[in-house]
Amino acid sequence: MVDYKFSILKDAPHQEILLGNDAFVRGMIEAGVKVATAYPGSPTSEMGVRLSQIQDESDIYFEFSTNEKVALEIAATASIGGAPSCMFMKSVGLNVASDSFVQLSKYTLPGGLVIILGDDPGPHSSQNEQDNRHYAKLGKIPMLEPSNAQEAKDFFCFAMKYSQEWRMPVVIRSTTRICHQTGVVKFGPKHVSEIPRKFDPNLEGGYIPLPATLAPLRRKALENLEKWKTLANSGELLTEEIYGDESPQIGIITSGHAYAALKSALRLLGVSVAILKIGIVYPLPIEKILAFIKKYKKIKILEELDPIFESAIKIALFDNQISNVEIIGKMKEKNFIDLMISEYSPSRLVQMLADILGIDNPSQIYTPTLDVPKRPPQLCPGCGHRTSFHVATKIMKKLKGYSMADIGCYTLGYLPPYEQGKVLYSMGSGVPSASGMSLALKDVPIMSFLGDSTFFHAGMPGIVNTIFNKHMQVLMIMDNGITAMTGHQPNPNTGKKSRGAKLSHKYADAKTISMDDTLSAWGVKFIKRVPAYNEELLENALVDAFNFAKTEKTLAVVIQEEPCALMRSTAERKAGTLANPYYIDHDICRNIKKCLLEFACPAIEEINGQAEINTSLCIGCGCCVQTCPMKEKPIKQMEDFTRI
Repeated sequence: MVDYKFSILKDAPHQEILLGNDAFVRGMIEAGVKVATAYPGSPTSEMGVRLSQIQDESDIYFEFSTNEKVALEIAATASIGGAPSCMFMKSVGLNVASDSFVQLSKYTLPGGLVIILGDDPGPHSSQNEQDNRHYAKLGKIPMLEPSNAQEAKDFFCFAMKYSQEWRMPVVIRSTTRICHQTGVVKFGPKHVSEIPRKFDPNLEGGYIPLPATLAPLRRKALENLEKWKTLANSGELLTEEIYGDESPQIGIITSGHAYAALKSALRLLGVSVAILKIGIVYPLPIEKILAFIKKYKKIKILEELDPIFESAIKIALFDNQISNVEIIGKMKEKNFIDLMISEYSPSRLVQMLADILGIDNPSQIYTPTLDVPKRPPQLCPGCGHRTSFHVATKIMKKLKGYSMADIGCYTLGYLPPYEQGKVLYSMGSGVPSASGMSLALKDVPIMSFLGDSTFFHAGMPGIVNTIFNKHMQVLMIMDNGITAMTGHQPNPNTGKKSRGAKLSHKYADAKTISMDDTLSAWGVKFIKRVPAYNEELLENALVDAFNFAKTEKTLAVVIQEEPCALMRSTAERKAGTLANPYYIDHDICRNIKKCLLEFACPAIEEINGQAEINTSLCIGCGCCVQTCPMKEKPIKQMEDFTRI
């Protein structure tokens, strides 16, 4: 039996049911990519997991870089040296990489460079819904957008072909729905690059943009965009179809996931429409779009998030003095704000199109008679962050202070009952936020939280700034030995500390870069590393840290250490070594419910008015025992228990 992860390497002719992210990886294999880089982030994380598994067999060098900017610069420079390269990241990752991204169109990239962006309308796993089509225009870089798994693979090959032919970067915009959908993908032949590996520092104007050298580099970028305008208007990656009979009631211009959702909605509506599906979303195929508009007169522009197509098309209509058409977009609609929020589901489109066409909504939407309980994300059972937040909550209430948040699993500390981390911008913003608050509220205790992966991603500059400028705060580093929230990818702190992580051989024996030594080298005088499961030690360390920060008017650091509970417990469960769960002895328990209401482990539930431990969820960490105020603890470990 062929292992699924290696079936992606099969030669054509072959077809496979692939995840959208796996289809992108197959595109990399067929396009002859030799260097791929990323920083993990949903919805693109699975690409890195797959590349890690197959990099020896595929001959693709892959790494999880410390952040998106670093990843982009590595891939782009490898391309300058002649290696076919790829870099991928989630939507907000481009903000981190944007300083270099906007330079790329000015450079000559002989090896070819394809950048995959995972946007997140919804959002499903992001702190915003930014529409990265704006970045294509800002960076003067062409952008493609697939609508299914097959197109994910095909568009990647298309992008690499023209990236190499015109020696320029190309962006593919995907979304969560495309990255995470599955579909049949027909494999194509594998391309072997014949581009020579060499570096010419003076090639087509070189790679140093200065006021004196910028004009010809900018001209090159603009001339390359003109090539893509011609390509787009030739009909490449453009499909026009009629759904229903030959008398369309409206013309619809769309792309990507919106197209896929539209087809589902039309099956419910039973109406006839003409569809123009755009694959090259920047620069737009304006000539083809105008020809389509003239044929159908009444046009709905269907795009998720911002009215980017709508703005460009209306400008083109004005420039071409075309006025006898009806354009239905977002900008002039009464509910334009609602139309710019979230993704387009089939049911949403059914209602939208029914309103536009003046017909009844044929779909029956079930309305529950009972309120569905909200299920916000939460820290896993046994997570070391929980004990830390439990302690931090007690300390901050006592000190009447404030704490600042950062990006990672520990962002969930903001939720009840802990309510820690009151300001959040982006990865690495926790420490600078604490610095700013300490300047505004002098002598008020301020702390921030930071994960080990975020420490190396974007946390270090803020820490160095805090040390240099002597901002008074306490920093708690949540060290779980892995990049946890995005699926257990490695980072410079990982090494062998990541018990249970399924890492490729390249990372499994990697040397851990010590955060303690790094902080010490920067001049941090207070660094205490504490086991996360021990609340007494954590509380003492935080008290000492606040006293030090107040006395010395500077930064104090507490590092709580416990491997990611999900990663560790999964490995131990499979090995049969996971500790027995706990239970509550109700002959002793006075039903105070502190374990349930203040500690709030999801393995502790309320049943018939009493706190109970769900043995299916409990991983036997025993942290809840510390939270019980009773001298004789009613929370006890099961002695005779068999896990299934």
